[in-house]
Amino acid sequence: MLINTVRRTLLLLTFVVGLYSCKKNDTQPDGGSSTGSVKVTQNGTVITQFSVDEVTVVGGGGYSIVIASTDTRHSIVLSIEGQSAGTYPFIKPHETLTSGRANFLYQSYDLPPTYAGTDGVLIPNAGQVQLTTATSTRCAGSFSGAGQNDKDGKTYAIEGTFDAPVR
Repeated sequence: MLINTVRRTLLLLTFVVGLYSCKKNDTQPDGGSSTGSVKVTQNGTVITQFSVDEVTVVGGGGYSIVIASTDTRHSIVLSIEGQSAGTYPFIKPHETLTSGRANFLYQSYDLPPTYAGTDGVLIPNAGQVQLTTATSTRCAGSFSGAGQNDKDGKTYAIEGTFDAPVR
């Protein structure tokens, strides 16, 4: 279990670094600004809630979405295997991402740390992404899910929205 968490964290970090190092193609139309919001609760009590003004979406055979708080204490990575508006259920931990499904990872310093000095990780075992806009230039929707934190075993619920140009 611990090794899988380390692997997921390293994969996420590699993915996020790759996204932030990508340069937007100058010939691609500017899709406008991006927005998002996130709320995390535990037993109905809000643990974290924030709005963001920069959401990164990379398109292609599906969508890869990164939502990060401005203070970088919280980040969400969504991978969606689909290219049209609709509902994409989250895969369960240790499942392979397949067509019509979504993968979700939330990292936050407001969750119990996975290791001393690191952020906590939440991978929902239930939930979905609802894409309302899914084009080659814009991606928007919402997500909701629930899952256990590996460190404290508590169940957390997470919900949010995003709207951003596709790179």
